[in-house]
Amino acid sequence: MLRELFEKNKNIVINTDIDGIISGIILVKSLGCKIVGFTNSKEYVWLADNYNDLYAHVYVDMFVTDNRAICIDQHIVAVSNEHQEKIKATGTKYSPQIDGNRIFTADSYPIKYPFGATHYIIAQLESEGIKVELPDLMTPVPNSNINLADLILRADDAMASTVYAYRDNALNWWDYLMKKSPESDILNGLLTYLEKMRENILDNMVKKGIRNNKTNRDDACKTAIDKIKNDTQDYFKKEFGSKSSDGGFRKITDDNGNLLPNIKKYIEAVASTLGLADIDIPAHYIIHKGIYHRSSWLPYFEKDLVKDYTFYGHKIFSYAFIYTPDETGEINFSFTLDME
Repeated sequence: MLRELFEKNKNIVINTDIDGIISGIILVKSLGCKIVGFTNSKEYVWLADNYNDLYAHVYVDMFVTDNRAICIDQHIVAVSNEHQEKIKATGTKYSPQIDGNRIFTADSYPIKYPFGATHYIIAQLESEGIKVELPDLMTPVPNSNINLADLILRADDAMASTVYAYRDNALNWWDYLMKKSPESDILNGLLTYLEKMRENILDNMVKKGIRNNKTNRDDACKTAIDKIKNDTQDYFKKEFGSKSSDGGFRKITDDNGNLLPNIKKYIEAVASTLGLADIDIPAHYIIHKGIYHRSSWLPYFEKDLVKDYTFYGHKIFSYAFIYTPDETGEINFSFTLDME
């Protein structure tokens, strides 16, 4: 699937958060892909000079509505089974939600794929016989208090989801990844690391005489994982100036389209940590901007979304359903309009 796809088109546009960056670097390293652009999943797409076509390249960790746009992502984007089948029929969208006829719609959060595009891409590549080569997962990340495994598991909060937050669902999806690529040293290593982490956390509870119930287990796991997440955020902030907890950047260029030095440093540092000593990153980009918005999802949005990806007459360039636990428990709709 991915082998055939990237034999035809090696140009990738990647998300600026750590999931997109790791995913992109793995594709560069494993398949010789070329980074030709970036997106912040909100209002911006940046395309390198000579690659200025919004629909000619492969988007990584980003869903784009146009049928011409090839996308590898893991977000919930369907509102019904029929809509999911329509997406699948395009032949240009690759996602755990449509792999193996799995259907996940806007109200399916309890059973959604809970990891990053990174983990899906590793499993898919290795299922196709493409060995993903990475340094030892316990390799320290330079200038930080984390290791390579922590960095990979920061993608879409895979660590927290597995160790305590959505554990039952996460284990089901680890089973899916393992069945896809049972010989993967990386995936087996990551799961072993997570299970050993949980075991150590619970052992420490026993030693401290803390009652072993779900609330106390979850609290202990959250405390330990928040420490790793904070250390990871400190790394992103101190080394690269990211204000996001997952390494994301709102802007990657100056107003003239020149790549900012800290972004170049960010990508090169992550690439080096993943064992890629030299990575080609274009220096200048054409800036595309749309209108980003996030709102509660309302059922009357569905007709136009499914029909032609419009919102009150405006073209939806990209979107995802986002679940943010709050007092209302509402499903949120994150989307970008009128990308130009």
